[in-house]
Amino acid sequence: MTTTVASFADVLSLLGPGMELFHYSACDLSERYGEAYEADAVYIFQKLADFARLCGDDPRAALASYASWVEQAAAERSSDPRPAAERPGGPLLDAAFRRRYLYALTLSTVFNRSRYELLRHFRRVVAANLPPGAKVLEIGAGNCLDAAFASRYGQVSAYEMNDLSRVWLELLDLAHRVDLRIEEYRFDQPRRFDFVAMVELLEHVADPARYLEGASRVLRDEGLAYFTFAIRMPQFDHLTEFGSIQECRDLLSGHGFAVRDEQCLVDTYLPFAEGDRWQLGEDPRHAVIYSCLAHKDGRPAAAETLYEFNREIE
Repeated sequence: MTTTVASFADVLSLLGPGMELFHYSACDLSERYGEAYEADAVYIFQKLADFARLCGDDPRAALASYASWVEQAAAERSSDPRPAAERPGGPLLDAAFRRRYLYALTLSTVFNRSRYELLRHFRRVVAANLPPGAKVLEIGAGNCLDAAFASRYGQVSAYEMNDLSRVWLELLDLAHRVDLRIEEYRFDQPRRFDFVAMVELLEHVADPARYLEGASRVLRDEGLAYFTFAIRMPQFDHLTEFGSIQECRDLLSGHGFAVRDEQCLVDTYLPFAEGDRWQLGEDPRHAVIYSCLAHKDGRPAAAETLYEFNREIE
């Protein structure tokens, strides 16, 4: 039987036995953000349902996959004390894993408070700071939802290693607004972009510093960059584990960036007072997402200086 999602009530109706946690989270977010959240949830779920069907599944199968993902991630955090770089990674090139990852990425936006607040923060920052006609680079396009929003303000060049992102590009009707390439970006276009976005990417790479150096290289001097960092969040597909918000700030400043706008997104389903957000962010018992808008601080990173020197002598 085909499942139709036309309203927020339809979303909630899918959250039966075993999905109580997601039902609680959806209702909590609805109370906090009202009709804006409900409209986002319905739209995202509609696209997720289309994606699932194209993959031979249905929304309930996607939800079951996401529930399993959450359980696996929770078990990983509580049972494996090894540093992220020493843990075995998931089969990132396996088609089933690539599909499962995009289910989890998409459904976390609907049912995880920190991930939904990240979506809101990214949109606010983009709407307030991107000039019309901006040249945008996104590395790690995922389900293309962030690229879709950024493309309202300019042409987006997006890079992603998961070939199923092409399905999302078509579902969101972005082919004329987003140039999506399934390949690794080489950071070989100096000072080309007005805006660089790396959302939920840096914990998935072994050398985040290289990506920050690359972002500085391809960003125009007056340009802006948006980064997120998963802090104290060991997970089977994370290659880097950041330990604190200050560590992330130091990493940015050490590679030529100064923070202009920042947010701490606490990874919990439990309620907390808004005034406690940053205090919880410093508490080692809590996993958080640190998101920020940054600009070049006027002192080129050493790697960028060396890159330009090598270009001149070639």
